[in-house]
Amino acid sequence: MAAARRDRGTVGYNLYGPTEYTINTLGVGTFECQDPVVGVAIDNTDVCVLDPWLRPLPDGVPGELYVSGIGIARGYLGQPDQTAHRFVACPFGEPGERMYRTGDLVVRRPDGHLMYLGRTDQQVKIRGHRVEPGEVEAVFAAHPAVRFVAAVAQPDPQVDGAYRLAAYLVLEGAELATVATEVGTGLPDFLRPTHYAQVDSIPLTVNGKADTKALPEAKPLGALTTAQERGPATATETVVCAFFAEALDLDDDEVSAVSDFVSLGGHSMLAVRLIGLLRREYGPVITIRDLFTLRTPEAMARHLDARVLDDNS
Repeated sequence: MAAARRDRGTVGYNLYGPTEYTINTLGVGTFECQDPVVGVAIDNTDVCVLDPWLRPLPDGVPGELYVSGIGIARGYLGQPDQTAHRFVACPFGEPGERMYRTGDLVVRRPDGHLMYLGRTDQQVKIRGHRVEPGEVEAVFAAHPAVRFVAAVAQPDPQVDGAYRLAAYLVLEGAELATVATEVGTGLPDFLRPTHYAQVDSIPLTVNGKADTKALPEAKPLGALTTAQERGPATATETVVCAFFAEALDLDDDEVSAVSDFVSLGGHSMLAVRLIGLLRREYGPVITIRDLFTLRTPEAMARHLDARVLDDNS
């Protein structure tokens, strides 16, 4: 596509459309928009971005794409249940009009163009919130240093049945930690990846999708910067660092005295595990609230030493 744009005699088009709507539904020319969007509705076609209760969503809010118009199919031959599930009554059209629920997650930009985020059936629940990895990818892709990104929901080996977000980034002219921090501050906690990896390219399947099985292991952001941070300097700091590593399933050299619990991938469920380890060693002198206030082994060791000193005085 970049080569096509450089050739002044070449015009490119990005077309989107499910078979259920006679192939083409949305479109945009590269001369109209340089961004990777799927465009606007073609003639005689209406598209809506709706929430699960079929309520229209404002610009900038992701939702499922629904399509109606002259190109809509009658349904699936011999599959009445599937037809009823996908072809639903259109509350915005004439009586009897239907619309097709695509199962695609999109967001409408202020300029009217739709951006494809992924499939709604790729949603996972992370700490009680439904998360679409494509939504996270769209936020990272907006950063000027990010050339390509893949956000992957991975099973959390520390918590049965739970998932965590990992971001794989192809960067140009910026450090991974800088980009992760700049983008992450604008995301709610449950949408913020806990693990990262900088890669030279995103491997693709034969269908052009990110090949998540071929991606390397991602590490917590805090573990990627440990080499530049100081190690434990006291006996208490050494014990606390070891408990951090055990609770978060990290190597000892991935935890420094100033490592931040959250930056190491910590959350409330792992906090319970870490507090249990600390209380087994020091007694009931520290709480989960203390952990999220202090956050680093250095500060927690100082807190523990002070409590032990008070108890002995």
